[in-house]
Amino acid sequence: MPRKMMTPHPSVTGLAAGFTLVDELNHGDVIGKVLKGSYTDALQSLSINSQGLIKSTQGRKTLVQAVGIAAIGAWARKALPATKIGGSRYYFKI
Repeated sequence: MPRKMMTPHPSVTGLAAGFTLVDELNHGDVIGKVLKGSYTDALQSLSINSQGLIKSTQGRKTLVQAVGIAAIGAWARKALPATKIGGSRYYFKI
């Protein structure tokens, strides 16, 4: 019996887009600096990272990919409104 294709739930695609941006903005351990109480250093690193995200070719590609992933998730939520995540499953069957 062949397996049915599985499509990620829209919430998972939104999380993927968010984590992609967080990963890019956390260069230089911004989160670690905040947890240590070094808010000025964290804000400075975050500022540098966000400017690099916009100015660099790789950063722009990351932003475009994150927007694309989020758009796919938004489309799936609109096109398939009755889908729900059940229990510990992260995918739904179409």
